[in-house]
Amino acid sequence: MDLNIGKKLDGRYEITELIGIGGMADVYKAVDIMENRVVAVKILKNEFSENEEFLRRFRNESKAIAVLSHPNIVKIYDVGFSDEIQFIVMEYIDGITLKEFIEQQGALRWKDALHFITQILRALQHAHDRGIVHRDIKPQNIMLFPDGTIKVMDFGIARFSRVDGKTLSDKTIGSVHYISPEQARGDYTDERSDIYSVGAMLYEMLTGRKIFDGDNPVSIALMHMQEEPTYPRTYVSSIPEALEEIVMHAVEKDAAKRYQSAAEMIRDIDTFKMDQTVVFGYIPKENLDDDDETTKYFTPVAPVNQREEYVDDDYEEEEEEEEERRSYVFPILCAVAVAVVLIACIIIAVVIRSFDKDDSTADTFEMPNLVNSLYSEAKDQWEGKLIFNVTEEYNSEYGEGIIFEQSISEGKVVRNGASVNVTVSKGTRMVTVPESLVGFEYTDSVENTLKQMGFEVKTVTDWIEEYAAGYIYKVDPGSGTEAPVGSTITIYISNGPLSNSVEMPFLIGMTKEQAIVELESKKFTNYTFQEVDVAEDKGKVVSQNFDRGQLVPKDEPIIIGISTGVAAAGTVDIKLPIPEGAMGAFDINVYQNGAKIATQSLDNAALVAGTDITVAVTGAGTQKIIIEVVNKGTNASARYAEFTVDFTEDSFTADKIYADQFLSVADTTTTTTTTSSETEPPVTDPPEEPTEPTEPTEPTEPTEPTDPTEPTDPTDPTEPSDDPADVPVEGAAA
Repeated sequence: MDLNIGKKLDGRYEITELIGIGGMADVYKAVDIMENRVVAVKILKNEFSENEEFLRRFRNESKAIAVLSHPNIVKIYDVGFSDEIQFIVMEYIDGITLKEFIEQQGALRWKDALHFITQILRALQHAHDRGIVHRDIKPQNIMLFPDGTIKVMDFGIARFSRVDGKTLSDKTIGSVHYISPEQARGDYTDERSDIYSVGAMLYEMLTGRKIFDGDNPVSIALMHMQEEPTYPRTYVSSIPEALEEIVMHAVEKDAAKRYQSAAEMIRDIDTFKMDQTVVFGYIPKENLDDDDETTKYFTPVAPVNQREEYVDDDYEEEEEEEEERRSYVFPILCAVAVAVVLIACIIIAVVIRSFDKDDSTADTFEMPNLVNSLYSEAKDQWEGKLIFNVTEEYNSEYGEGIIFEQSISEGKVVRNGASVNVTVSKGTRMVTVPESLVGFEYTDSVENTLKQMGFEVKTVTDWIEEYAAGYIYKVDPGSGTEAPVGSTITIYISNGPLSNSVEMPFLIGMTKEQAIVELESKKFTNYTFQEVDVAEDKGKVVSQNFDRGQLVPKDEPIIIGISTGVAAAGTVDIKLPIPEGAMGAFDINVYQNGAKIATQSLDNAALVAGTDITVAVTGAGTQKIIIEVVNKGTNASARYAEFTVDFTEDSFTADKIYADQFLSVADTTTTTTTTSSETEPPVTDPPEEPTEPTEPTEPTEPTEPTDPTEPTDPTDPTEPSDDPADVPVEGAAA
């Protein structure tokens, strides 16, 4: 068991699971309980905690990425170094690596490849401007979000190139498939080594092949140092020639001949995007097609000492702020000291003023209500009386420029020149719908990303020829447009090509052979037949698991029911009413087609008189059932009820109930029963002289066990009766 799981570092980072294993550190998923967010924690392995070289490299990583702040670089939140444990807390990224994406997709479209590479180059330019060389750029260290955003991570072997120079460990650092020639030789490495690695990655994205590959790392490293790579268009002829030039220029073996900065490579990529027929002149003319000689050549980039610095307008202001943050211990201590002095001065001034008893000349007024006021108007109205300290926040309930909070409540008496903190609305916050959603598979990660951005998510599916099942084919509002936080974004997801599904035919009533012909004509490949107990249509289709006209994928399992011609058997519980006044013990016999099929004993009818008892009947199909009651004491019998029972539907109908017939064979004296185990059962005097009983095997005419259709009472039971209990009753099994 991993002993780190369950630990709480610095009292706030609770480790939950191991998510990655590296050469010198393990990466864990954790919860920052103070910020209530999920983070990643990289912990140095125990076996390296006493190794000064590894400690140096581990601390360098935190030192390196601590000064980096860029949308395309993984964020670092905290670091911790002690004798027991050393760790870095960073942004938790829920996505896949670029390596996994390339393995899934194979060769990428050049537009997608440049979309990813440009983000990587911007991240590297940000790092290079701060003297940091990554030295391990590879697809495994690039994370890809569902919206197409790239994050560069793992500056584990980064160093401050302008300080350290060459180190012995250079020889063994870096991934061999993307390592630069100078790094493979153990020579001095700088920003241009990262450019070579980026070029090797772009080569792989465009061709689906690594720039060099071999049986072992040594042979691959030698290829980087000695062999020229095969031109990308040799493998994928659709790659534009200008893009091939960019790739080959980035992987020049001589660092002085390749791009001297990430900014230079971005500049050429932008030029190519504007004009795909451009020729940069990085590849000798003899390697170009003959008809290219009339094309205008661009002048190669300037030497390294005169290179044009790349300026990312989007992040220029952010980078200036970063420069301002590079303060160290002494400036911080000075600032703290100044702050303490200022606070002391303020406190002294307040105390002195509190002793000033003569404040009758001070101007005071009641604080107005500023909420719902336009800030510009409030400032003009109260200028000279109030000093406004403004904070701006997004607020969907208040229009832009409207004050929605004030620190001093309305009506409080304040002096002229009082400071009041007001919060002014920036209006509804707008969020840009992520680009590159179309064409991506819709997963939980996509939905979670959109929800974290503030969108409500709605999905719509349809059959789309151009997209595989589960892939996004449309987004509304469209990618790149702005929408208010909290608004709904509709994601349209393909069910796959319509040609993969066919309308289900109507098979009911067909023979098995006819159904097979119909199914195969529709190209269905996965169908089975099952026998179903149905009395009608023997050998014909009586059921199908998809309705007629329903769109069904051709490989979907289809189940067809074929009738056996035998009705399905079942058991139905009949509710048999016991008439009021019934007394005595009875056998209740059930007849079907003149044959007795069941007998149920009723030991004391008086206990259930006026209610129903349940009689279980087993059979198949729809049958006529006759109920006969036989008095156990007198052996007198009578036909009591007639039912129609549908065993298939588990239902019954009471056709006729002869309450007077039941009562005619019931006892005429009251029978008393008790359920107490302490009371003796009642004793009745036997007859003075036992009489010869009537032969019990021959019930009173006209009842015959073999012919229950004749009633025992001389009255024809088919005639209607004046007794309400004789009226036919209908019911259904519970």
